[in-house]
Amino acid sequence: MMLQSLVENAIRHGLECQPEGGTLTIVADVAGNSLRVIAAGNGAGFGVAPGDGTGPGLPTIRARLTLLHGNHGQLHIAANSPSGVAATIAVPYQLSKQRRAGQQAGSATEPANRRRLLKPPIR
Repeated sequence: MMLQSLVENAIRHGLECQPEGGTLTIVADVAGNSLRVIAAGNGAGFGVAPGDGTGPGLPTIRARLTLLHGNHGQLHIAANSPSGVAATIAVPYQLSKQRRAGQQAGSATEPANRRRLLKPPIR
């Protein structure tokens, strides 16, 4: 639901007000001990679209992060170069013991940030 809010905000406040549209890129990666999800658009940017910034989207994301991860969950909003906004959600992440063992043994063939982040379902 947090990702959905970021996408809605990017479209509503960044891309919708541009007649030519724009691009929204969603990237997920593992950096250190954090899983990061980044929504970056090349839309209008800060202060271009009318609005008072009092909508429920970002405060709801921050509240969810606090409830789920305490001080370890983060939401960072920054200008995207050359235009637009980039929003990053970061939460604690730890590889399973099996994957950590594979990395230490050198048997991993994919970079850590390209691996599947979820375990397959147990059948």
